[in-house]
Amino acid sequence: MLIPAAQYLTYAEAVTLYNELLDAGISALVKACGPPGFPFGDGIWYQLLIEEEAAAAARPIVADFDARRTAPLPGRCPRCGSSDTGPVARPAWWQRLFYAGTTLLRCGGCGRSFAA
Repeated sequence: MLIPAAQYLTYAEAVTLYNELLDAGISALVKACGPPGFPFGDGIWYQLLIEEEAAAAARPIVADFDARRTAPLPGRCPRCGSSDTGPVARPAWWQRLFYAGTTLLRCGGCGRSFAA
C-alpha cells in the first residue's frame, strides 16, 4: 500500500527528494496533488508516495529534507552580492515605518541597508 511521504512540494523539491530517496534505495512515486492549474490542468503541487514498509527508512531522509527546505536562507546584498549581512540594531523611525513587516538588513561589505 502506498502512503504519502511528503506533500505540497514544488516540482524542484519533489525531484530533489525523489533522488535522495532513490539514492537510499527507496523507490517513490511522484504524483500531482492540490488544486488544479489553469485551465483544468493537473495539480499545482506534488507529493511523494512510498511503500508502507519503507516508511521507517524514509522518515529520517524526509525529516532532514524538511529541515533544509524550511531553513531561512542567508540574506545577500543586492548591490555587491555579499552574504556578510546582519539585522540593523536600531533603524530610524522612518525605516521602521517604511519597512514594516520585514527585517532590515545591513551589508558588512558595502554598508547598504535593504529589506529581507
